Amino acid sequence: MAAFSALCLLLYLGYWQQGRAAEKRDLQTQFENRVAAMPVVLGGEISDPLALRYFRASARGEWSADEQFFIDNKFDHDAVGYHVIAPLKIAGTNRYVLINRGWVARAASYPTPPSIPVPSGLVNVDGVVTLPSTRFLELNAATTQGNVWQNLTTERYRAASGRDVLPLVLLANTATAPLKPVTEQPNARAEKHVEYMLTWYSLAATVVALWVGLNLQRERALKHAPPINEGKNR
Repeated sequence: MAAFSALCLLLYLGYWQQGRAAEKRDLQTQFENRVAAMPVVLGGEISDPLALRYFRASARGEWSADEQFFIDNKFDHDAVGYHVIAPLKIAGTNRYVLINRGWVARAASYPTPPSIPVPSGLVNVDGVVTLPSTRFLELNAATTQGNVWQNLTTERYRAASGRDVLPLVLLANTATAPLKPVTEQPNARAEKHVEYMLTWYSLAATVVALWVGLNLQRERALKHAPPINEGKNR
C-alpha cells in the first residue's frame, strides 16, 4: 500500500512538471513572437503594461535632463555600476516614459555617480519594453540619496515626481560611451521543469522496480522454504 501511494505521488509530480514545462514553452514562444513583432509606438494610455512586455517599441520626445537619475548596484559581468534612467516627455502629450539609457561603471567619485550628459532637442528612442521588478530587498529606509536610487518602480517615480508616467520602462537599443545598452532576454527556463519531470518519473520507475524485485524475492523464498512437518510434535 505504501509503495502504491508513493508511486501515485511521484507520477502526479512528474505529470505536473510536464505540464509546467509545456506552459513555459508556450510562454517562451510568446516572448519570442513579441520580440519579432512590429514595434509599438508609445504615447497613449496603457492599461495593461504586462501585455507590452518584451515588445519592441519607440518613443519620440524631449529628455528631462535635470531629472536623470541612477539605479545603484547594477552589474555588467563582474563590474558594478549604475543603470542610468531619464524621463522622456512624449511629444504632443503631458505624459512621460522612463528610458533606461544604459549601464555605466562606478567612478572614483563613488558614491557620487559619474556625469552623463543628456542630449537636448527632439529625439527618437527605440528599445524593448520591460517592467521593473517589484521583488527587491532594501537595507535601509533611505531608498533615494539625491539622484541615486536603490531600486526603481514606476509607482515610486510617479509618487516622487508627480508626473503622468507610463507604467513601464523602455530599454534603449543604443547608447553612447561610456554607457553600454542594457538588455533583458526572456527565458522561461522550460528545461528546468523537464529535469524535475524526469527526476520524478525516474523515482517512480525505481519504486516499481523495487516493488517487483522484493515481491519476486519473497515468492522465491516461499517456494524454496522447507515444508512444515505438522506431525513432528505428536
